[in-house]
Amino acid sequence: MPGLVTAAVLAAAGVGWPAVTAAAPDGFPDPDVYPAVEPSDFEVRGAHPSGSGWLFVTPGGLTCRDSLIPDLGVYCTGAVAGIDPAADTVAVSLTKPGAFSTTGGQPPPDMAARLLPTGTKIAAGNGVVCAVPTEAELICRAEKPDSWAPDTPDPPDRHYGEHGFVVSPTGSWAY
Repeated sequence: MPGLVTAAVLAAAGVGWPAVTAAAPDGFPDPDVYPAVEPSDFEVRGAHPSGSGWLFVTPGGLTCRDSLIPDLGVYCTGAVAGIDPAADTVAVSLTKPGAFSTTGGQPPPDMAARLLPTGTKIAAGNGVVCAVPTEAELICRAEKPDSWAPDTPDPPDRHYGEHGFVVSPTGSWAY
């Protein structure tokens, strides 16, 4: 079943989300104000679509994997700044709000992530956009991809919505 590998990784990492959807709250930074990098420069291919997508590292030390499958979204591992209690994983998807957890999660050792430079974003067309506003910050938003029809129905067991997270030393948060 598509997505089981990445979903299993997230489940094993202890990342769990309530089924809540919302538009971006006031104060959520707009990742679309940053110029985009070329997504193909960050593309990785796995043996299964759930292992394929885009891989990047932030100047602040988070390693992020954005799945080819829109429902799976993006998850990042590393020291997450500005959150108490401490966390080492943050994730968000089209169907699940952003969440922080402590899992001991580390990126796979065979993955060589490219740096997503400060002041840029990656928008691969799967509905997930991540930007690095400053060396210490990361913002990610997940929503229905523009390529989907506006009336794309929800799957029977989940609801599509807009979700996101902010990682910042001055306070990390998610919706």
